[in-house]
Amino acid sequence: MTCWQTLGIAPTSDEAAIKKAYAARIREHRPDRDPEGFRAVRAAYEEALRLRVHIRPHHEKKMQRRRAAEAAPDAASAAMTDQSPPAAAETPHIPPDTAYYGYIATLPPEITEVLREPENVAYLERPAPHERETAPHDYRDRLADSRENPAALLARLQAAWEAANSDEALLAILQAQASEPALQHIDLRSDYLDALRQHLASRDHLPRSTVWAGEQYQLHRSHDAEYRRRYLAALVALRQRPAFVAALAPHYPELAAWLKLSRWQRFCARWQDWLIESEHPAHRQWHALLASLQSALFPYHHQQAWRRRLRLFGVSVLLLTAVIAIFTAPNPIPGIFWTIGLLTNRDWWVPSIDPVQNGKRLLFRACPPLRGLDQSYRRFPYWLRWLLADIAVITLSIDNDATTPVIILWLIIRAFYLLWQYKRVIAAQTPPAFVPSRSLLLFIALTWLACTAFSLIPNGDLERFPVAFVSSVALYLFSWWRVPAAHITARRAFLDQGALTILASIVLANADNPTPWPLIACPLLALTLGYHYRCYALPRPLRRLEPLGQTLARFALLAIQLLNAIGIGVFALRIYQDSGVWPMTAFILLCLLHAIASIEYHLKHPA
Repeated sequence: MTCWQTLGIAPTSDEAAIKKAYAARIREHRPDRDPEGFRAVRAAYEEALRLRVHIRPHHEKKMQRRRAAEAAPDAASAAMTDQSPPAAAETPHIPPDTAYYGYIATLPPEITEVLREPENVAYLERPAPHERETAPHDYRDRLADSRENPAALLARLQAAWEAANSDEALLAILQAQASEPALQHIDLRSDYLDALRQHLASRDHLPRSTVWAGEQYQLHRSHDAEYRRRYLAALVALRQRPAFVAALAPHYPELAAWLKLSRWQRFCARWQDWLIESEHPAHRQWHALLASLQSALFPYHHQQAWRRRLRLFGVSVLLLTAVIAIFTAPNPIPGIFWTIGLLTNRDWWVPSIDPVQNGKRLLFRACPPLRGLDQSYRRFPYWLRWLLADIAVITLSIDNDATTPVIILWLIIRAFYLLWQYKRVIAAQTPPAFVPSRSLLLFIALTWLACTAFSLIPNGDLERFPVAFVSSVALYLFSWWRVPAAHITARRAFLDQGALTILASIVLANADNPTPWPLIACPLLALTLGYHYRCYALPRPLRRLEPLGQTLARFALLAIQLLNAIGIGVFALRIYQDSGVWPMTAFILLCLLHAIASIEYHLKHPA
C-alpha cells in the first residue's frame, strides 16, 4: 500500500491537502488506542511530504509535451492549405482531476460539462500572509475550541521536563503528556517530538524515559545519531537484550543476525572456517558499535565500581593463598605460576575509570554473547583460566604413567587451539603486541651464531646447545613480529610453517647427540619467508638477482618442509610408543588438517 492510499487521497503537491488528510486519518488511529495504525499513518504522511515536490513538475512537463505534440499536426495542415499566418492552436481543456502523470481519463460529456470551469472567472491574488514567529509552525490545523496558544503549550510541556529531577519523575510526566489532546495536531506533535528528542539527548542517566519515549514515539528510527546512541546505551543499562538486538538491526545488520543465532550456531560460526581468510563481519560491526557507544555509556560506568572492588578482593585472596603455597607446599611450581598469573591480572593495572573496558563490561552484562565474539579475535582469550587448566593437567600426570596419554592429547589440542586462535588475530589485522628493534634482532643473531659455533665444532661445549636452540627459535619469532599487520599472507606463512618447523626442531634436538638441523631450521626459514614474501627490501645492487633468489627460496622452502615431515614422523612414532593409538591418531588428523588448510590458503594467496 502506497502512502497516498494510506492517506486516502490522490497524489498531489498541495501540502494543505496532505495535512488535512493526515489529520483526518489520525483521528481514526489514535496513538493511545492504535499505535501501529498511527505509526503507519505518520510514515505515510512523511513520505507524502517528501514526494509532493516531484508530483506537479513531473505532471506539468508531460502535459506540455502532449499539448505540443497535438498542436503540431494542426499547425502544419493549416499552413499547407492557407498561406495566412497560422492561428494559435486551441489547447484542449483538461479538467484538473482527470489528468494524472500524463494519462487522461475519458469521462462522459455530461460530467465533463459540469467540471468545465467558467471562462469569465476573475482570479484574485491572495494577500501575502503576515510573518509570525509564535512557534516553528503556524498550527493551522488546531481545533477551533483550542484556547491555549500552541507556542505557550509547547513551552509549558518543556518546562515540565526541566522540572523533573529524576528518571522516574520524567517518565511519569511523559506518560501523562501522552494523553494531551493538543498533541494530535500535526505541527505541534512534530515540534513536541523534536524538542523531546533533543532534551533526552542532552541529559545523562535517563534510561527508562529514553526507552519509553523511543518505543512510544519511535524516536530511535529518526536520523538523530546522538539520540540513537543514547537509546542503545539506555537499553544496555536496563539489560533489555531483545530490544537491544532489534535496535541494532538497521545499522548493524550482521551483528544483529549473529546475536539472533543459538549458542551452538554462534560457536560453529566462529570455528567453521578453518582457513580463517577474513574477519567475521559481525566482529567488525562490534568494534564500530563499541566506538559509537563509548561516550553514551560513560554515565553508567558507576555500575561497574563495586564489581571491580569485588574482583580485586577475590584476586587478593587468591594471591595470598598462592604465596603461602609457594613456601608450604612440597611442589612450589604451581604456586609460582598462580602468583605470576594473578599479578598480571587486568584489574591491577587497568585504571578504575577506563571507558573502553567499562563499556565492554556493560555490553557483556546486557548481551553475554558479545563477550565470546570479542574474545574470539584476541591473542590470549581467557589465558589465566587456560593456564590454570594446563597446570592442573600437568600436576595430575606427574608420577602417574596411566595419565600420560591424557596429557599428551591435551597438549596437542591446546597447541592447535592456539594456532587457530592466532589465525583469527592475523585475519583481523591486529597489530603485533611487540615489535622488536633491529638492534635486538642483531644481538640475538650474534648470540645464536656464537652458541652454534661453540656447540657444533669438534670437541665443542654441548652445554651451549640449549641456548643456541632457544636463540634460534627467538630469532624466528622476532622476525615474525617484524612483519606488518596488514601483510596477512606473510604472517600466515610464518605461523603455519613456523609451527611445524619448531615442532620438528624440538624432536630432532637431542642433547646427547645434537644435529645442526634444529639450530639452522628456524633462522633459515625466517630469512627465506621474509625474502619470498618481500617483507625486507633487498639492496639495489642485488635486485638484478631477483629471479634467481625466488627460485632458490622455493627450493629452500621445499627442503625445509621435507625435513619437517621427517621430524613430524619421528614425533608421531614417539607419541605412539608412549601413549597409544588414540593420541597419535588425533595428532595426525590435526597435522593433516593444518597442512591442507595451509596449502589451500597459499594457493589462493600466492606471494
